[in-house]
Amino acid sequence: MLIQCTKKLLGQLNIKPASSIEEEPLFSWHANLITLNRRKTVVLVNDKNRYVIVLYGLKARDFKKLDEHILNVTRETFSEECIKSDVIEQFIKHSGNIVYAGTKNRTSVARMNKSCEAVQYFQDLLDDDSIYQSSLGTRASRFFVGNGKNDYIKPNEELYKDLKALYREPIFS
Repeated sequence: MLIQCTKKLLGQLNIKPASSIEEEPLFSWHANLITLNRRKTVVLVNDKNRYVIVLYGLKARDFKKLDEHILNVTRETFSEECIKSDVIEQFIKHSGNIVYAGTKNRTSVARMNKSCEAVQYFQDLLDDDSIYQSSLGTRASRFFVGNGKNDYIKPNEELYKDLKALYREPIFS
């Protein structure tokens, strides 16, 4: 899994980004660090379908285990979408190891920033008791987003199509 981070997030993680790694877009995400209610929040946006995943209220110790948190919040968010657990586990297994890199291009960064705006819009859904914000991610992924000239998509529906095409089986439980 390739996580392409903004400079702000790379600085928080205190890691040197990998250089020019290519990954299948379904297993490639852009990530940004924003502040909601004075708490650090990581917003992940899928490169292929623009699905949103949110981690909220991260502390220094959480950033040290960010790989584990990303996999867990992915499981939880996909589970909230009623995706079968075996499909979720196949996706996690197929994702491989998490590698951090810098952002790819301005278009991807602009799309990620739009998703961050959607997350800020729905911040009333934040659960202060958990860093995994699956309900906020599923809600932000139901927004129509622009996908070129006069074309709009719903990221959650695109995720369903991508998973169904990849695993060639019913994905819902």
